[in-house]
Formats: sequence, structure tokens, C-alpha cells
Amino acid sequence: MTDHSSESDGESATGSAPSGRVSRRRLLASVTTAVGASAVTGRASASLTGESDGTADIDGTVREEVWVETNVDTDGDGAADRVHVRVSYPERAADEERPPVIAVASPYHGEQTHGDATAAMYYDRSIAPAPDGGSSADGGATTATSEPATLGDPTTAGSSGPAHSPIGGPTAPRRVEQRYLPQGYAVARVSSLGTARSTGCYTAAGPPTVAALESVIDWFNGRATAYDAPEGGAEVAAEWTNGRTGMIGGSALGELANGTATTGVDGLETIVPQSANVGQYGLFRSNGTPVSVVPDASEGMTDIGTWIQASNARRDDCGHWTDRTEAGQDLATGDYNDFWHERTFLDDANAVDCSVLIAHAVDDPIVKPNNAADWYETLAARDVPLKLWLYEGGHRGPAGDAWERTLDRWWAHWLKDEDTGVMDEDPVTVVHGGRSAAEGSMESYGEWPAPTAEPATLRFESGGATSGAVTTGEPGSVTESLVDDPSTPATDLVAAEESPHRLRYETPPLAESVHVSGRVVPSLSLSLDEPTVVSVALVEYGPYSADVVTRGWADPLNRPSYRDYDTPLAYRQSLRESAPLPDDGRVRAEFPLQATDHVFEADSRIGVIVYASDSEFTLHPPGNRAVALSLADSGVDLPVAGGEAALAGAFADESVDTPTATDSEPSTDATATVGADTESPTATADDTAASTVATDGDATANGTTSADGPGFGVGAALAALGGVGGLLRKSDGDD
Repeated sequence: MTDHSSESDGESATGSAPSGRVSRRRLLASVTTAVGASAVTGRASASLTGESDGTADIDGTVREEVWVETNVDTDGDGAADRVHVRVSYPERAADEERPPVIAVASPYHGEQTHGDATAAMYYDRSIAPAPDGGSSADGGATTATSEPATLGDPTTAGSSGPAHSPIGGPTAPRRVEQRYLPQGYAVARVSSLGTARSTGCYTAAGPPTVAALESVIDWFNGRATAYDAPEGGAEVAAEWTNGRTGMIGGSALGELANGTATTGVDGLETIVPQSANVGQYGLFRSNGTPVSVVPDASEGMTDIGTWIQASNARRDDCGHWTDRTEAGQDLATGDYNDFWHERTFLDDANAVDCSVLIAHAVDDPIVKPNNAADWYETLAARDVPLKLWLYEGGHRGPAGDAWERTLDRWWAHWLKDEDTGVMDEDPVTVVHGGRSAAEGSMESYGEWPAPTAEPATLRFESGGATSGAVTTGEPGSVTESLVDDPSTPATDLVAAEESPHRLRYETPPLAESVHVSGRVVPSLSLSLDEPTVVSVALVEYGPYSADVVTRGWADPLNRPSYRDYDTPLAYRQSLRESAPLPDDGRVRAEFPLQATDHVFEADSRIGVIVYASDSEFTLHPPGNRAVALSLADSGVDLPVAGGEAALAGAFADESVDTPTATDSEPSTDATATVGADTESPTATADDTAASTVATDGDATANGTTSADGPGFGVGAALAALGGVGGLLRKSDGDD
């Protein structure tokens, strides 16, 4: 491990540190930026002074737009779909060495996007998980009580769902151009199938869209045909490039890069997916249950069918994609199935024949961090040349000089064969406290999770209605219950000193910091009268804050058993079937929360919150359903650097003075109770009040964010998926 916490990273913090009850971690994810998208056209001409796309200050830039013919026909008109590509390259490329290409593929270059969904396109969220099948194992009736609403019925769609706005637009490739055209690269802006000026239908990174992007790489390498018009037209060859291609993008743009890599297309040398998912199941589902893409408590829920219908609303002959999605997505159960399987990139990881630099925020509430963890684990097992860059800051890209230097050297190594030394360094970088080292600290590792991380099993003692203790020894022998309340935000459940709607367990104040790296895995023995969702949150309790570090959601009807499977794909395959509750209602649910890398500070407490539905993310089952937890048969595996010994060693030997601590002391026996009868410092509902964000360098660069970390509520306007965002340092001063 290499510690870079003392390095300046070439940045200096600006502004004063936030004060009050809102923690720094929560504030880091609080900036929301939305930039409209528009199409920009330019056929094979030198850039002119005053041009609106921002490349006017780059001398000798040539631009060209083409339509690459693909091998798919998504609109069924009998003609092959064409993908619109706009390229910018140095004028000297025609006479000197032809440059490689950095491509930015996006569904957000046009006016019509999935952000234009209407209320009629959302689903009724007030439903309960349903078993897959009509009867129980003993022939009894199922316990499902409701079915989901379908698209296009405004009377059953609930209230309007979360607002989605495309970000980045022409700004994203513009910034790539500004940085990399002067360094001798060509830059390509690619509109994915059925978006902007590309023909065909929007499939939300479905197989046809991925296949169409493969054709674009083929065109760069002289194996496909492009024209100067969307229909007919004259052929255009890519004579200005040597064909070596890298792809970069945040969110949906990174998803397209991931998908293109799974085709194994020759000429794609590297990809840099940032805040990107690895197929749609990890975006719309979690451990067998539907989840909202963004933190949003409205009763109109977005699903993949919403996106496809909204994005194709202005396209003739594309309604059949809505029908196909409606039939395949299965909102009633949330099970993994063939529809989702054909849209996962994990199954095709064996075909990846390029290097991959993954960047992801561990507190991203939109593209959840398990996407990056699944991708990294899958590719690492296949010996793909790989780097992982983790940081904090919500749904945005990384920032800082260290990141930019790494990215510059990454491109030069993989696209220009330059010996930059980038592959001789530790392959994993983790930034704690922000998006750049200047905001916190930066460490590097030979692998991830951190090599010293080992599971430390935490068990619960009674008292969860207020604040039960955590133990590394024998757990309590009782059963504790909660009553679901979908109307109560998880932040309120976490902060409440007492609540019938959640069970809260926590450690005493820590005598020293505790580093958690990897996947937190609760294993819960539950009793349910009726089907409902189960949720778990890992919380850092500070003197004046209650900070959700990570959380996860599962459908107990799928009987998730995460530890039984060797790969992320195998675990997903296990979620293909859900079953009715047995007569006694007892089920076990073992599932991963969203992957994290977090340091709990000294004097804080580690808390585990068990609750049912999550108002911001899950379905809202009706009827305030009861959930019972058997303490004797439940626990949580916490991946701690140094393992259980390090965790036990961090427990304070005596009570720590805090503003709300009592005089009682926790046990000093490391294998006995590690909780205390102390009153934990607890945030109140007012703790989430808005506060000024202290930023440094590019902390406010473009990108989508949540109002808080994973699971914290969004502000009024939430910029949704898309855009390279803050992936590169701003050189034009724009936000």
C-alpha cells in the first residue's frame, strides 16, 4: 500500500470547512449540475473563430460528420441503421502520422432522451414483491397481493416520478477535445442508436446498440462503411486515423464503453468507464428487487420500460421496443431472467480484449458501486489489464491532478505505445474524503478490496428499537420486530433514537479509525407475515451526524445466498426464481450491500440499521407489514482491514466523552459485547439542512450528483445519467 495523503496533488482547497451537523461525506455528494444537450453539425471543415462548440481555440482542427452503417435494423424498415459520428482531428493528420481516436459515445446528444418521461410512463410503486409462480411448494396459494401497473396508463401510474435531465451534452466531448486534440489525438462524438441524428430505435444499451458501436470501431479501422448522410449519400473513409481507439464516458456513456468492450472488436485498445453500470439489471434491480435509479420517494417509479418509451416517443416504428421491454423486465418480482441476462456485460467478459480503467464513487446513489465492484472482480479473474480508481463525491467523475496525470499516461501508453510507467504502478487507487487527494487522502493497493481486509462478523444484542449493542461473541437469543413504514425516509430511521420502523445496532465509540473495504454482507434470519422488501444500512454515527456509508436492498422471496457463489454473474443467476413464503414465514436473506471503501473515524460508532422498504429506492408495499429478526441466527460480515482483531482493538477501553454520552462503560472483552448502554450521538431531521460545500480544484465540475451519499435524499432537481461530466479538468472555466 502506498499512502499519498501528504501529497499536494497540485490543488489547494478553497473556502472554509463546513460546520454544523452535516458531515463532510454527505456534503461531498451534494452538488447537482444539469446541462442541456443539443446537436452540433460540421462537415469536413477547419474550425472557425467564434464557433459555439468550444474548439475554436484549437488551431488547425478539422471536423467531419458521417453516418456509419451498422448490421442491425431496430426500426424494422428494411434498411440498416446508421450511427451518427462527428470527429475532430488535427489538420496535420492528413499529411503526417495519423492519430488514434478517443471516442465519447452517448445517448444524450439529441433533444429527446429518457428524461422526457411523462407521468403515464411511470409504474405504480405501491406494490409488494410477488413470488414467481402461482402456488407455494405445498400447493397453497401464493402470498402476493398486488401486481404492478403497466406503462401508458396514467390512472394507475401514481404521481410523477423523478425528474431526469441529460447532462454533458456537447460539453463532454468538447472538454475531451480541448485536452487531447493538442496532444495529437482525434476525438469522436458518437450518438448511440436511436438517439440524436442516428437512425433506428433507442434500446438502452441493449444488444443492438452495442453491436452498432462495434461497427463504429470497425469504420475507424477500415472494415465498415460510412456515408455523408443518414440515407443514401456518398461513402466516407476514415483515412485520418490509424484506427487505434479508446472510449471514455461517465454513467450511460461508460456503460456504452463497457458494452463495446465485450464485443472484442479489433482496434478498441482501451476503455475508461466512470460511474458506469455493467448492464441494466445492476441499475434497476438489487438482489431480486426493483430499485429506483435515483433516490426518490414518489409513487411513480422509473424502470427500463420508462426510459425506452420516453426516448422513442418521437421515433416512428419504435413502439415494439416498449412492448418487448414491458414483457421482459418483470417488475412484479424483480427476478433475474433472460431479458436481463442478454443485457449484462458480465456474461461476455471473456471477449474483452482491451485494457480497462474503472473509476467510480463509492457513494454514487445512481449507478450503484456494485456495478464497479462486479466489473472489477470479473475482469480481474480474466487477467484483463486493469486499473481501479475509487473516490467519493456522488454521481460524478474523479478529479485532481493525480487523476489527470494517470489518464494522460493511460492514453499515451495504450493508444501511442509510449512508455509512461502507468502499468508499473499499483493498479488500485482509493481517494478518501473527496474526488481528489487535495480534498482528503489517497492510497494505492495491489488489489481491491484492500489486501488486508478480512470479514469480521458482527452480531446483535437486544435493544434494536432504541439502540442495541453489537457483539463479536455470542449474539442475543431473542427475536426483535419492526413494522414497515414506506413513508418514513431512511435518513429519519437512521437518525431516530427510537422507532418501531427499524432495528438499530451499534458499536461503542471507536478508540481508533476502522477501514472497511469491500462488500458488507448481512445474513438475516427473518419471519414475514406477508412479502415485503428488506433493507440494511451501514452507518457512521458521529457526535452530531448520522452518515449512511452504504446500504442495500433485497427481496427475501428470492432467498438470496451471496456467499454460496463464486462470481457476481453466478450470484445474479441465482436470483432467477422467487418463491412464496413458507407456512411459518421464515426465510433467510444473505446479500451484499453496495461496495464501499470507507474509514470510520476515531470516536465515531459503527451502526447497522435493519428496516423494510426504503422510501427512496424500493417498492412501497402496502399495509405496513411486520418483519421479525432472529438475533441468534443473524449477523453482518464487515470487511475490515486487519480483520476481526483490528476491529476489536478499535473498541474503546473506556467510555469516550461525547456531547450525548452517559457514564456507562462498554465491555473491554473483545469477544464479548462490543456495544454499550450509552446514548449514541444522534442526528435529527434537521441535520440534513443545506450547507455550503467546501470545494477545491474541480470539486464542482460537471456531473450528476445526489444530494447526499448513497441513499440520501436528492434536492429539488436531480441531474440524471449521462455525460463525461467532471472527468477532466475544466480548461474553459465553464461548469
